Amino acid sequence: MPDSRYHPAAMTLQDLFLTANETERELARDLGVSLVDYRALSTLTASGPATVGQLAEDLGATPATTSAMVDRLESRGYVTRARSAEDRRNVHVSATPAACVEIRALMRPLLKDADSYLKALPAADQEVVTDFLTASHHLMSAHLRVLSSKDTP
Repeated sequence: MPDSRYHPAAMTLQDLFLTANETERELARDLGVSLVDYRALSTLTASGPATVGQLAEDLGATPATTSAMVDRLESRGYVTRARSAEDRRNVHVSATPAACVEIRALMRPLLKDADSYLKALPAADQEVVTDFLTASHHLMSAHLRVLSSKDTP
């Protein structure tokens, strides 16, 4: 049921977040991995190589849990491990080029459709949409920082 206290666009944004979560689950299913493993892979494709400790911090997981995720992803050919040239004790985990290609291929239809839709809008409308999405991203990032800074029980 719609909440009349909020602007319809704000409520649509909430629906977008829910749909993004569902899309993430389907991407994981299509790749044959669990949702948590997909999130690890997605983090690596977005940020580049990381140590298991860095990845664990990014995911809010323990290093042991993250190491198990990396093991599963490595067994499927989605990530590789490489010892650091500077400090051989550190192992960096990277998404494989094939994993990046596969994820991009799964997302390409959505991005192409969104791109076509946006380019068909008048230039002024394109600017308004871009401004709204940029502001929404900043608001969501700020909210995430607030949530992340709270003490955990």
